[in-house]
Amino acid sequence: MIFVPFTGVDNHKQCVTFGAGLLFNETTESYKWLLESFLKAHKKQPKLVLTDQDPSMKAAISEVFTDSRHRLCMWHIMKKLPTKFLCFHLYRLLETCYKTLS
Repeated sequence: MIFVPFTGVDNHKQCVTFGAGLLFNETTESYKWLLESFLKAHKKQPKLVLTDQDPSMKAAISEVFTDSRHRLCMWHIMKKLPTKFLCFHLYRLLETCYKTLS
C-alpha cells in the first residue's frame, strides 16, 4: 500500500495534515482518483504541490490540479544524486554547494 499524505501550512505557519490516502498501486489512474477525491472534499485546489519524481503522480497532478504549481522536493533529488553520478566526489561537491545556498 502506498501512503499519500496531504500536508500544508496554516495561517499560523504550522504544518497541518489536510488528508491522506492509501493506494494499491502507483498508476496515473490511482493518483487521479485520489486527487479528484481530495478536490471533491476540499472544493479548492492547492496553490503548490510538492512531490518526489514519480512520473505517474506528475501526470495526475497536471490533469487534476490544473491551477496548482507542481514542484519537486529537493530532499528527494539530493538523496538520488549518488545513484545518478558515478563520481562520489562530485556528489559531495554538489551537496556542499547546496548546503551553502540554503
